[in-house]
Amino acid sequence: MSKDECKEHIKVEERQREKKVAEKSQEKPRLATGLGFILLLWHFIFLKPQITERHEKRKNFRSIFIQFSAWEFSGSEKLWAGLITTLCDDIKNQFGCIPTGIVRALAHQDTVQKTTSNHEWVSKTILRIPVWLIFICLILLACTLAFIISVYGFTLDEMGKGYAMAVEGVGFGLIGISALMTMKNTMMVGKNMFVSQKDKMETLMNKSDFSSQLGFMNDVKQEVKVLINFIRYMEIFERRKIRIVLKIMSLDRCTPDKIVGALDAMNILLSDPEAPFISVLAVDPSIIVACVEQASSLKGIAGNGYEFLNRIVSLPFSVPKMDTHTKLKYLQQVLDGKDALLEENPPPSQQVKRFQEDPSESIPLISISIASNQLPKPRNGNLNAGRYIKQAFQCLMDLDGHLHEYIEENFLEMKRIVNITSVMIRLMVERNVPFSSFTPLKIVAWVILANSWPCRLSWIWQCWEDAEQLRELDEEKAIDDKMLLWAIYENALEKLKSIGPNIQKLLALDGDPEIFQKFLSISYKFTVEDAKTLLPFTINLDQSLKRKIELILASNL
Repeated sequence: MSKDECKEHIKVEERQREKKVAEKSQEKPRLATGLGFILLLWHFIFLKPQITERHEKRKNFRSIFIQFSAWEFSGSEKLWAGLITTLCDDIKNQFGCIPTGIVRALAHQDTVQKTTSNHEWVSKTILRIPVWLIFICLILLACTLAFIISVYGFTLDEMGKGYAMAVEGVGFGLIGISALMTMKNTMMVGKNMFVSQKDKMETLMNKSDFSSQLGFMNDVKQEVKVLINFIRYMEIFERRKIRIVLKIMSLDRCTPDKIVGALDAMNILLSDPEAPFISVLAVDPSIIVACVEQASSLKGIAGNGYEFLNRIVSLPFSVPKMDTHTKLKYLQQVLDGKDALLEENPPPSQQVKRFQEDPSESIPLISISIASNQLPKPRNGNLNAGRYIKQAFQCLMDLDGHLHEYIEENFLEMKRIVNITSVMIRLMVERNVPFSSFTPLKIVAWVILANSWPCRLSWIWQCWEDAEQLRELDEEKAIDDKMLLWAIYENALEKLKSIGPNIQKLLALDGDPEIFQKFLSISYKFTVEDAKTLLPFTINLDQSLKRKIELILASNL
């Protein structure tokens, strides 16, 4: 065994050892069932949580998926209010009405604070006296009074009777005050159990002067804060982080103003950078962009729908077309009388079960398009995608590679490129794309190209696609697969200038044209062959841009 192999073997053993240590030190989640539910009520009533450094370092996550179909609420006055009410109702159903009622009634104004101590729960206090201690003392006092009355009754002498009456008076007074406070809190908890957040907002929506309620939006924000507060309580109790994944579907079927309202609701949910919400927006971008530009509420604000959408969506994900194998598989299922296409979101348990029964069948979250005359490559899960992703990240940080020069000085753009690179490499590994011809450096460069100049890349794609179609009609010489993308762009530059006024909104999405020239002609000379291989895995290139260019070119013929 060589020295390099020995070093690599030692590193692998160290990583395995670190992984085992991390697994041993990881806390097991605490469930709110059985005795755990009683413990949960004790924590919620008498204690308040704190965010410690240990909690922030926890890597155990629980994801709760909530599906919102905008089409079902399209008839309501305010679509975004339907989104918030669905969120409130599903969270109540997930955790139960008693815990949510207690937090809303007793701790809705208490935000969970960060602390430097190691104690995740501290006692609630009244005049610096723990509430649980006051509760125990009152119970002992009530038992003592009951014992005195049952044993001695009222047969004491005059002096003893006076002392007893004084003690009983003070005792009954304290018990009476505590009973009133308990009754008040119990009534508030009961009210919040039966009148949920959803019911409260629906009542406000049904008022005749709803449109003139300037404070309604503030009420919604307060309800969202209560939700966030409750989820923080549950996170610390369960000893794991919780993420609410809100899947917004069928939004492109609604009217423009309602679409904008739903997007505003997403902004409300995501306005807090530490909010535990993840919004997944499944729409056709071309329809959403047109609706945003037509919305009366955004006149003069969102002249370019693509830019408005880019400000809201932090990680765009353009799902590629189905490959031949997947398409034939679904068609066969339809012919067999199966309803696979009607299952918009089959339960994860069914997906995993299906995958365990037939490992060759992957869960159809993403379908990768390949040429129709090619058979799908077998998938191999043994390849180490993490190694290639790590190399790609090193390329981003390499000062000699100058790749960082082409990334905008925008944290959101940097985060987007990192995330897209990771997903794209995993997809390529799944399809066994040879990394001998596509180095991680080249993949990162392609991600930056699609992210920084989506319109010009779509234009080049359309140009060579037109050339291939004309080749089939024997009207033009075919484009060689070894031809540079920059050469195609140069040859079609005059044509691009002629339709420039019609695609100004698309060109506004691109970065500096001179930097684009340097990128493609000098730094990274991508060919048509490279593009054909990488495009099926390019999730950050909106294919509706190419379709719009195609329609404009067709109208100019």
